[in-house]
Amino acid sequence: MTLTQLEYIVSIADSGSFVEAANKCFVTQPALTTQVKNLERELDVIIFDRTRKPIIPTEIGLTIIEQARQIVSEARKLPDLVSEFNNEVKGDLSFGIIPTISPYLVPLFINSFNKTHTDINLHVREEITEEIIHKLKNGELDAGILATPIDAKGLSVIPLYYERFYVYVSPEHPAFFKDKLTSKDLNANELWLLKEGNCFRNQVINICSDRFEPEFIDHFRYESHSIESLKRIVEVRKGMTLIPELALADLPKSKREMVKEIEDLNPYREVSLVVTKPFLKRRFIEKLKYVLLENIPAEMRIQPKGLLVDTHVSI
Repeated sequence: MTLTQLEYIVSIADSGSFVEAANKCFVTQPALTTQVKNLERELDVIIFDRTRKPIIPTEIGLTIIEQARQIVSEARKLPDLVSEFNNEVKGDLSFGIIPTISPYLVPLFINSFNKTHTDINLHVREEITEEIIHKLKNGELDAGILATPIDAKGLSVIPLYYERFYVYVSPEHPAFFKDKLTSKDLNANELWLLKEGNCFRNQVINICSDRFEPEFIDHFRYESHSIESLKRIVEVRKGMTLIPELALADLPKSKREMVKEIEDLNPYREVSLVVTKPFLKRRFIEKLKYVLLENIPAEMRIQPKGLLVDTHVSI
């Protein structure tokens, strides 16, 4: 049994395909297949049901793969342990960031980070919360930047800043003519929402006083992972959407009148750096945290009074 064989079966389980796993592992498909067969022969079990498409693990295969994940994850930490021991801050740092934070936060800090930490290769992946948590636990990511609080065992949460929600409302909507709105002005079925799987979508639904049931607005439904796309829809169609505070930074003056506060709730979200517990690359992550905080507006680092919006929907 080798570490390479364990890496192969984990990759097959994740992709559901021997071909895709071989591409991901940079080997030929016959070579990968041979190694998996050798492992099955050594253990005297069948790990994958090859009659299914996509390929799925057998019952015993699931147990073996879960153990293999832990072994592979721990093995990947060895170079980091040596770096920590030698007080080195040099190498790769990968983190995931959700799509409703990434386009506004990354441009704020990335140039500063690259200039001050030339020995660190920063790999940023834009993923939804569920994927980031999964990859953190599997050792595929060193950290994540998420909207919190989250309910995930084995993770440590380091709050970074607090971001208010604002309504972005069409000039054709009656609410446009109000200086400030209240929660009563928010009809969930007039809101353009992100696709399911985005925690921002859940937060928007939780701000509304009524439950949301998907409907067509003027015979049109639009689903996206992008807040910027929803803003454009509001600009050309009726309705409204909610946007985070950092999205206001690049908003043209001509669009400022479309932004409204939610006066009675003052809803906001907490944005945090999330790592496994315990975590390696501590010095890397401390440097990332420092640069992030250095480039976030000072007032956003203080928790405001108002409604901290949950990332889960209560049905």
